[in-house]
Amino acid sequence: MTDAKKLAGRVPPRTRMALSAAALLAIGAAGGAGAVQLTRPGVEMAPTIPTAIARLPQASGIVTVKGRVAETYGNQFVVQDGTGRTLVDAGRHDGSDVRVGSVMTVQGRYDDGRLRASYLVDPQGRVDAVGAPPPPPPHGGPGTP
Repeated sequence: MTDAKKLAGRVPPRTRMALSAAALLAIGAAGGAGAVQLTRPGVEMAPTIPTAIARLPQASGIVTVKGRVAETYGNQFVVQDGTGRTLVDAGRHDGSDVRVGSVMTVQGRYDDGRLRASYLVDPQGRVDAVGAPPPPPPHGGPGTP
């Protein structure tokens, strides 16, 4: 007789059932925790040192730009510093508190010739989390004709 069979013969069936249930619960909890971690949004950490606008095409990843607002177009605006100008896409932000001439710090990703903002920091230090608008509802979901 093997050691496993000898051991199985000594452990009462009720105890084996409890150990099996505990193992299944542990596996389920680990799988659930992994699923939750995968569905969370990624953490963005912007650099604290502003990047010169002229250097944005060479920048990769998340950047910070500080400059004066030159023009506004709804939720988009142009910010300029001593080195150049760039278009900022503030996503779902309505742009009502972005004023021409005010100093603005923008944190986000630079791609396709524009800075896609994640955060706007006004001269008083107030931070607004902005970004892409929410995706449209799935076909046949609420809000579709």
